[in-house]
Amino acid sequence: MLRKRILFFLVVFAAAIKALAAEDTAAFKRSAHTNHSHLRLSLITGGPGLDIFETFGHSCIRVVDSDSTGWNSDLIYNYGFYDEFTSSYLSQWLNGRVRSFLETTTFDQLKFQFDDEKRKLTEQELLLNDEQKELVVGFLKKNRGSVNRYYEYDTFYDNCTTRLRDMFTTLFGAAFVPGNALPPDSHIKFRDFSSNMYCPLQHKYWFGIVLNLFYASRADRVMSNKDAMFNPDYFARIMAGATLDGKKMCADPVVLYPDRTVWTTTLDEPMVVSILIALITIGTFLFVEKPVIAKLISIVLMLATGLLGCYMLNLWLRDCEPAWKENYNILWALPTNVIVPFFSKRIKRVYAVVALGLLGVAFLVHIFRIQEFPLMEVGFLWLALIWIYATMYRRSVNKA
Repeated sequence: MLRKRILFFLVVFAAAIKALAAEDTAAFKRSAHTNHSHLRLSLITGGPGLDIFETFGHSCIRVVDSDSTGWNSDLIYNYGFYDEFTSSYLSQWLNGRVRSFLETTTFDQLKFQFDDEKRKLTEQELLLNDEQKELVVGFLKKNRGSVNRYYEYDTFYDNCTTRLRDMFTTLFGAAFVPGNALPPDSHIKFRDFSSNMYCPLQHKYWFGIVLNLFYASRADRVMSNKDAMFNPDYFARIMAGATLDGKKMCADPVVLYPDRTVWTTTLDEPMVVSILIALITIGTFLFVEKPVIAKLISIVLMLATGLLGCYMLNLWLRDCEPAWKENYNILWALPTNVIVPFFSKRIKRVYAVVALGLLGVAFLVHIFRIQEFPLMEVGFLWLALIWIYATMYRRSVNKA
């Protein structure tokens, strides 16, 4: 009888030990979502800055490692670097390709930069367990040390922010479910989320007109929720509602620095210049008696729009950023405008009719939202071109 009691006690004791061990394991897994791990990861989102390449903000990953010492203990993994020693960002961008790469800096360096530039800086801790943190850090370290660190920048589909989105998708697959930042019936386009939203707010009107001229029909596609994650601000919003294995993936955002950037208030200078061009062109044809002046203005405007069209056609045909291909601005910025002033009267008559027809097609392309043109800035320029083509046709007919 005593043996049975002892055996029963041993069985109960063993079951209790096993239950406690299982509870300890579960508690350890739960503690991975606290600061017990030696790794702490967070998504850093930077606000816009004064430079053109800072217009849309920035995204990067912060890795704090309590097992490391010195500068290595608090690193920023940043996909937003480019080779500034070869050529400036602007020259690379205008050439149609910016070769970007992943690099590390310290968090203190990043804070100093954003504090100095008075830009907003926000942090969202990633609520990952130890295994998931190791996966992310291993992925970043592997890419940092290989040729995979380099990539050809694509404004909408491959930038510093989409690289982080794609990293989570690659590592966690279907377990990673992004949140929603767009309404279900959203018809927002890439152009709306970039040049049309940020440039006017920052009074970067010249940069805005350049973007709207070079952004092609691809920029007028309606975005999905996944597409919206090319934008750092919306990526942060989407990550705030993201889940991993059904659990919240990000802590609430913490503002490290508020936005203190001062945007200089200026006129919409491109629109003013376009109005002046139209007034001077039409006024010269109407009120200046010397035809040589009107002819000179006509030649200058034709050469300017022709050179712009040649540049756009060059970007379309070359291996450059996809967002700049299939650009229907060449319907009005005709590349052939660079040579038409030297055509015969008979050819000019036909050319004027074709050019006016193409301007009509361009207007329809805009109306049907195949590609939106910045009509507030170029609309008056179109009026000047219409006047030039109409005068070209009338004079060639009179000469005939």
